[in-house]
Amino acid sequence: MNRHSSVIDGQNDLMVRFETQLGMAELTWRGDQVRRFRWLAKQSGSGNQVDNIALAANLTQTQQDLLQDLIDYAAGVRIDFSQVEVYYDEPTPFRRRIWEACQQIPYGQLVTYGQLAKLAGRPGAARAVGSAMSNNQIPIIIPCHRVIAAGNKIGGFTNPQGVRFKQRLLQLEAALPFA
Repeated sequence: MNRHSSVIDGQNDLMVRFETQLGMAELTWRGDQVRRFRWLAKQSGSGNQVDNIALAANLTQTQQDLLQDLIDYAAGVRIDFSQVEVYYDEPTPFRRRIWEACQQIPYGQLVTYGQLAKLAGRPGAARAVGSAMSNNQIPIIIPCHRVIAAGNKIGGFTNPQGVRFKQRLLQLEAALPFA
């Protein structure tokens, strides 16, 4: 397993920063439910390095498994995150339906904003789906990178590296229909 740092236990949340082949990432749990995930623009200098033994002592088996799955995903291993339990920070019922539908999009497959709206029972709400995707706090697990604009246009992506990182994720999954 790669090097990890900043295991923080506070306010019922546990946060871990860890290194992957796609860069530094940060994962936050509330219990065994994932609350947030993000790729960091660069490695944070704050926090102490924690060896794997110390880290393992602080994480449940479910948390350890997910952490390893994210590291493996970034290395190109096909991982199914559709059953990962998610903690939602008080979303609207619409956004929750959209995020739940998005979580079921299989690895390597794409849907348009309009198709995702239809899957969530809200045909015609493509623009609102775009808004929900831009507010997704748990990319990869809720794979908003697999949602594209009509006409095979890549659409947006909220990440420090922007759309280039979305393209990188789609390339990793061999799901890149763009020139």
